[in-house]
Amino acid sequence: MNETACQKLAEFVGVLANPYRIRILCVLALGEENVGGIAAAVSLSPPHVSAHLRVLYDRGYVSRRREWKQVYYSLKDPGIGAFIDMAAQLANQEAAKGLGASRLAS
Repeated sequence: MNETACQKLAEFVGVLANPYRIRILCVLALGEENVGGIAAAVSLSPPHVSAHLRVLYDRGYVSRRREWKQVYYSLKDPGIGAFIDMAAQLANQEAAKGLGASRLAS
């Protein structure tokens, strides 16, 4: 992987380092949603959700469309949802390995 690709990947992963952003993206992987719906799904206030959505939108990870007074968000690329699913599987495998190691150490 070249330097530019590594830099872009590091930025992408850095944006996802916030667990609320991951949860927001998981909600959007299920389909388009407005701020209120996302806020209810992730148990976060609408202003906080809006702040996280602004970061995700500015980075190009989500799209938005306005319908009357509502703004609806969706994943810009469905590959983002697939990436999160794969990363979650890897994280859970590592957590399981860690639990096994700590049990052996006891």
